[in-house]
Amino acid sequence: MKNILGFSTAPSETGDFTRIVKYDARAGRMFRIDRIENNSSFENKAVDITQSFKAIADFENMETGYVLFAPGIAPDFKLVRIGNEFPDRPSDKHKHGVRLMIKLAKDCSGDKPIREMAGTSKSFLAGVEAVYTRYLAEKDDHPGKLPIIVLEKTTPVRSGTGEHSSTNYQPTFKIVGWAPRGDLGGVAPSDGGPPVTGSTQVDAPKADETVNADDF
Repeated sequence: MKNILGFSTAPSETGDFTRIVKYDARAGRMFRIDRIENNSSFENKAVDITQSFKAIADFENMETGYVLFAPGIAPDFKLVRIGNEFPDRPSDKHKHGVRLMIKLAKDCSGDKPIREMAGTSKSFLAGVEAVYTRYLAEKDDHPGKLPIIVLEKTTPVRSGTGEHSSTNYQPTFKIVGWAPRGDLGGVAPSDGGPPVTGSTQVDAPKADETVNADDF
């Protein structure tokens, strides 16, 4: 069909957009969300990468603000680059959240290494805050580079009492090296999605301190 509007309106044959990584605070697991073709359509597949997670994190351009994850609709983000004036809260259903771009190492990336990671759980945010604080303390010693982080462990955090009690798992992200930004940047936002439910929580193994450029 002729492109009347000057561009194609046909559905994408590749389902090509920025893929995402999700941390499930209820299970203490990290998932890579892949798009799998099935009978000429695409569906999401959650791949557990808890034990192998390693990524270059673009903390320089991390966004913070409000996020709404709700079933059946695309996530709604009201975010600004960290350090700017905090945005207004769109609704009482929106929660504090962050979003950043990461580049996964080859052994956990699938076919799309550049991913978006976002979340609103207090456990996830506390983990991100801790590693971001370390990034700020060390970044001047590594000009022009971004931190390489791993999921070192998860720690149970209990809240509430009795039948209203619950347990989430706070991630401990560890900086194990620094790397150039490379092709991490200038990618489109993803379609997002609600948090993924994972399997029984277990601690991730401690990461090897050695970081090889070939990892990415």
